[in-house]
Amino acid sequence: IRIAGVGAGGIGALVTADQDFPMEAGETVMIKASYSPVDASVDFGLIDSDGSFHYFNTNEGNLNKTIKIKERGYYTLAVRNNSSDTINVSGYVNY
Repeated sequence: IRIAGVGAGGIGALVTADQDFPMEAGETVMIKASYSPVDASVDFGLIDSDGSFHYFNTNEGNLNKTIKIKERGYYTLAVRNNSSDTINVSGYVNY
């Protein structure tokens, strides 16, 4: 999944992928992304079938992390902006 030109404005703005994907317990998902402005606080992660958001927070302008899936189910990529500025995000997800 590519992350391209995602814009999320304002504190708490959450942007999700258009489609979810099935995962088995023990599988991993790698998220590699960059964003601007680079000093914004941003959460990158997955929303599980129960609606819980499993995420990594960064305020360095980029993220390169892997999430290990704990439960079988469908997951959706999500990006949450914790800053007051609109952010622009690009990157990709491997699963």
